[in-house]
Amino acid sequence: MKILIAAFLFTSIWSICFAQYQDKNIDSLKQELTFAKQDTSRVQLMVSISYNYRYLNLDSSNYYGLQALEMANKIDYLKGKVQATNRMSFFYRYTGNLPKALELSFKVLQLTENHPLEEETAIALSAIGNVYNELEDFSKALSYYKKVRLVKEKANQTADILYCYVFMNIGAQFEEINQLDSAWYYFQKSLQVFEKSKIEIVPQLYRHFGKVQFKSGNMPIALGYYRKSLQVTNTIKNQSALSSVLLALSELYQKVNQPDSSIYYAKNAFFEAQKISSKNKEMVAAALQLSKLYEKINTNEAFRYYKIAVETKDNLYGSSNLEAIQTIVSQEEERKKEIETNRIKYQNQLKQYALLAGLGVLLLFALFLYHNNLKEKKAKILLQEKNQIIEQTLVNLKSTQAQLIQSEKLASLGELTAGIAHEIQNPLNFVNNFAEVSAEMLGEMKDELKAGNTAEAIEIADDLERNLSKINHHGQRASSIVKGMLEHSRASTGVKEPTDLNALADEYLRLAYHGLRAKDSSFNAAMETHFDPDLPLVSVIPQDIGRVMLNLINNAFYAVAERRLLSSAEVSRSTVHQRAVETLHVTSLQFQPTVTLSTQKTGDQIIIKVQDNGNGIPESIREKIFQPFFTTKPTGQGTGLGLSLAYDIVTKGHGGTLEVESTEGCGSAFSIKLSVV
Repeated sequence: MKILIAAFLFTSIWSICFAQYQDKNIDSLKQELTFAKQDTSRVQLMVSISYNYRYLNLDSSNYYGLQALEMANKIDYLKGKVQATNRMSFFYRYTGNLPKALELSFKVLQLTENHPLEEETAIALSAIGNVYNELEDFSKALSYYKKVRLVKEKANQTADILYCYVFMNIGAQFEEINQLDSAWYYFQKSLQVFEKSKIEIVPQLYRHFGKVQFKSGNMPIALGYYRKSLQVTNTIKNQSALSSVLLALSELYQKVNQPDSSIYYAKNAFFEAQKISSKNKEMVAAALQLSKLYEKINTNEAFRYYKIAVETKDNLYGSSNLEAIQTIVSQEEERKKEIETNRIKYQNQLKQYALLAGLGVLLLFALFLYHNNLKEKKAKILLQEKNQIIEQTLVNLKSTQAQLIQSEKLASLGELTAGIAHEIQNPLNFVNNFAEVSAEMLGEMKDELKAGNTAEAIEIADDLERNLSKINHHGQRASSIVKGMLEHSRASTGVKEPTDLNALADEYLRLAYHGLRAKDSSFNAAMETHFDPDLPLVSVIPQDIGRVMLNLINNAFYAVAERRLLSSAEVSRSTVHQRAVETLHVTSLQFQPTVTLSTQKTGDQIIIKVQDNGNGIPESIREKIFQPFFTTKPTGQGTGLGLSLAYDIVTKGHGGTLEVESTEGCGSAFSIKLSVV
């Protein structure tokens, strides 16, 4: 008991100290009020003084709240009206006049309905939730606390005391209906917001933590939270919080069968509740607890406290008060219904006006369309005639385009002809030579057979067999060259087939080179090949990819030949292009023309690169080289369709890319990139 008395004295001392601190704060506010000149500032200061008196002196809190409200009404200061009304609502709820408190909070909602006063709106909603909580209508209280949370989060006001309180209040409703897991979750959430906002944690939160543990049967943990709540209560002058935690301690000691301690804390709870006002819910709860505790040891005391509880409860929640509250709630609901009805009516009017305006616009639009229709009828005949002319022009254009494309293909075929002829000549020479030798050997074999030299005849026959094999081999070679020429000349089938790109590249490189050599025997260039030996067969249209390679290789040979001429001091600059194409015979000791052809597999791509060490492509025209009909060659020596066709074949026909890298004075590199399917 001595320990309990000491704890209570300690609590009283802390309460006195904090009250002195509060008094100092109020004194400074009063001093500011004395010197304040603007009416709005005076209203704000009086609201602050009323707020600071809320736990110290309810009469003073009420006085300054009324003064603030009177001045705010006088100067029509909306924010001041709302804040002062909130203070008055707090006063009436704290003193047990729940109908008046509810009426004033609803009035705040009316005042803030069309104004951005989120903080004041949230305070009013929270006050309404508190009233319903005291009336033990926990579902309605919960709905209003959730509205507070929405208002605060929408206004991004998540670092103030009210936002901390809202989670605690939500949890308290779940605690009242014994949904302890939900209650514990929201209390933890409240604690997190307190800590994040760096706001001193209110004692009620620790009491709620203790209440959950108490209901869960964890008495030592509950006692720890109650003591923490009592400790924090010592730092503020809040009889309601102090009365509630003392009552909670009384219930705990009753539960653990320590009646003396239970009575001690219940009496102190009752004493603190009396300081609040003559009627409040804390007094009812404390009186009922004392009545229950005295029931077996002092019936007179039990009856006295029970009588106090009944009278106080009747003053708070009697039929007259409940009827008044019901009337206020009904009026608020009717007001909301009227507002909603007016809103719907206004929206319907807007819709009607919009409909009429729309009909007017449609009428004007119809007249406009009718007027335009008359014009269109006159223009339609002319348009049809023009369309016929355009369609005919388009047909002619497509025909011309097809002819140009075929011309480009024939031009590339012409460039191949000399190379093909050279390639065919070699196997034909072998066929002719072996045929002549074989004819002579047949004569020798006949002579040997006549002479009876069978062994010699057999040897000659073996040689003949080998010669015939070679004739067949070189004949097949000539046949394949002719076949390739035909494949190049005929239209593409558009059918992809697995192709050895190394063999295809090597063949077109040699054909292009021999074609240029046939035109000018003095032309010479080094050819380097770097073929990936592990290159897989790739599904392509061989004729089309062959045309692309041929075009790029011919351009590379043209580029190195042009640079060779430009590097020669014997050729004037004015005739470079003509001689590069027509003669290609000037040699240079300082420059070695080189064309490099390479293949490489990188990841899921096949890269075919044609590189030369010519003059390179000027940056000013680099973006134009793939455009149809663009060429840097002299007039009559190029159609300008080669690279355009090559680009379309690679990108549209094979889903690949054709890229160019070039440095002036160093050369160019064209890369065909195909995906491996």
